[in-house]
Amino acid sequence: MKNDTLLHLLRDLGLNELEANIYIWLLENKRSTGYKIAGQISKPVANTYKALKSLQQKGAVISDDSSGTIYFDTIPIEEFLNKIENEFKTKREQIVNEVNKLEVQQEPTGIYEIKSKDLVFEKAANMIRSTENSILIDGFPAPMKTIKKYLSADRSKDINIYVKNYSGDDIDNVHQLKANFKDLPISELNGQWLIVLRDTAESLIAFFSKDGKELIHSIWTQDPFISFILFNGSAYEFNFTEVCEQVYSNESNKVENMKSIIERYKNIYRYMRVEEKKYY
Repeated sequence: MKNDTLLHLLRDLGLNELEANIYIWLLENKRSTGYKIAGQISKPVANTYKALKSLQQKGAVISDDSSGTIYFDTIPIEEFLNKIENEFKTKREQIVNEVNKLEVQQEPTGIYEIKSKDLVFEKAANMIRSTENSILIDGFPAPMKTIKKYLSADRSKDINIYVKNYSGDDIDNVHQLKANFKDLPISELNGQWLIVLRDTAESLIAFFSKDGKELIHSIWTQDPFISFILFNGSAYEFNFTEVCEQVYSNESNKVENMKSIIERYKNIYRYMRVEEKKYY
């Protein structure tokens, strides 16, 4: 039976369609001649042997001609994937080293559209890793489920992590503002958002489909002015939200609680003023 998902994944790894079909057939049927494989998948014999040779070069298939007839088989899938992973790591290191040799290196300062969902989450993860002082995250349930693994206890020891969380679940290692997902005009929005703001210096805004599976649109920027304004506004919004909760609470010590909340944000405000001097 044809496995379209596996076929697509193998093509993503660099196999062409014929190679992927041959590889899947061999996984299901094991040791066979090229002639038999060609007949089973209804492809020309010459093309099949050419694809088998390519699969051997890529490390996916091995051959045995000890009996006088050439038989082909797959290597264990884990070995094949480990080979690809190791090759990628080696090439990655080589590319990074070569890029570092370039004489001109500039940080991008435009406003860029991101069209890959995976790249959105990689950007978010990198922003969390590279934060020096404070990061503000405003996230709906689906995207938060993906990025919360990067909000580690080690990171929270070094930086301020403030999260406006709509999922209803607690997130460890962060200062959390619980927001009510049901109260939002979700029918009008028809989707879920993720906003990540780092150190007044970098901003990521993404909007996903209602189920969170598809990226609708996203922008990312390291423009200092735009990032400062977005961070500034969100920091005050977060603070105001917490203060308002106390204003309308029934707690007897609400005034002291509000003072404590404002005190907690002072470190962010001090950092914002330092960064403002850099830009102006």
